[in-house]
Amino acid sequence: MPRAVAALARAGADVTCAVAPRDAAAARGSDTVSRTVVVPDPTSAQHVLAALARDGLPLRAFTAVCSVLEYCIVPAQILDDLRRATPRTPADRGGTGGEPRAPRILAMRDKALQKTLVRRAGLPVADCTVTEHPETIEVPPAAPRTVLKPLDGGGARNTFLITGPESLHAAVTALRADGPGPWLLEEYIPGTEFQVDGIVRDGRLLVLSVSRYVQNLIEIHDGGVVAHIVLPPARHTALYTAARALTSAALEALAYSDGPFHLEMFQDGERLVFGECAARVGGGRTDDVVRLAFGVDLREEWARTVLGRPSALTKEPAHAPGTVFAGMNLPAPPGTVHRIPSHEQTLARPGVVHAAIEVAPGDLMPDITAASHLRAGLAVVRGTTETQTETRVKDLARWFHTHTVCAPHPPAGPAPKAAP
Repeated sequence: MPRAVAALARAGADVTCAVAPRDAAAARGSDTVSRTVVVPDPTSAQHVLAALARDGLPLRAFTAVCSVLEYCIVPAQILDDLRRATPRTPADRGGTGGEPRAPRILAMRDKALQKTLVRRAGLPVADCTVTEHPETIEVPPAAPRTVLKPLDGGGARNTFLITGPESLHAAVTALRADGPGPWLLEEYIPGTEFQVDGIVRDGRLLVLSVSRYVQNLIEIHDGGVVAHIVLPPARHTALYTAARALTSAALEALAYSDGPFHLEMFQDGERLVFGECAARVGGGRTDDVVRLAFGVDLREEWARTVLGRPSALTKEPAHAPGTVFAGMNLPAPPGTVHRIPSHEQTLARPGVVHAAIEVAPGDLMPDITAASHLRAGLAVVRGTTETQTETRVKDLARWFHTHTVCAPHPPAGPAPKAAP
């Protein structure tokens, strides 16, 4: 996560990165990384702890252990708890102490635990249950729609809409291929999906940005556009008031009082329904969109939280007048990339203020309908109204997909025969 590392470095931190082998070269080539520790799996606290020991880097030498990568947040907190409990010198009887934080941060990852705590707080949330054997679920042909997904997933990965026995069978087959479970079976919430991003310090919301998804995230599996439009507070006063109340109550229920958050909610008729919440900056170019819309750098505020420094904000930021920003994934067909629009060509499209092309000719483009983090690139789009911005987002998505040429994946052939 180079942007997060850069924010820590700008704050004066000396950063050691624990990375998988595939990321080692990039980390070692970064001007903001002081040391690189290569581990088989950065999501494993055991792997990271062992690698630090091999390199002679005791936990007590660090000021903090942190991550903004979804699957590393809990392991990082476990190590930070251990760091705080570790004596700094042989004469010390203990570390800095304090209540362990890892048990609390678990609720920001485990969707079943999260929804239980939010429901206990009296907030609207989907009914759900944990299932170890989803193939035994009885789904009559005319049953209400439900959603089947991993307990700790992200980005709509392996998230399936169940509409009957056939869709259940397809979902179970895909989930079984990915892992052993258990999974979460939850009520499908209709309506418009929003993402809520911001910063909370000492339990007080300092930044609140409400964005409407152009299409609900679960629709990516049917080829939907992954994009969100930041709504100007002055034009959506009632929505921001309700979102602030829901977000504050949800974060309190989850005992999350310091740091960035990325929350999803649904507007079902007159009510707002809690979806889920992560203890990190939103993905894609959420940081760019919030910075342009509200003048706040979420990663800088995250770095201040990690290092125990107060927020740089003296008042709640105002939205930029007369402008509506959106962040989006750039779509492409699956296969080996033959031709793709350049950064300059993309930036020249109407309203585009930022573009990052992440694949090049010769690269293998995955099927982007599998999860929201799969893409050919990212863009930030600007307009004067929500309607104009949404039109530009959809036009850019169609243009980019049409002008990207990929050779289809070759079909899987028979396994080669063993040599005699």
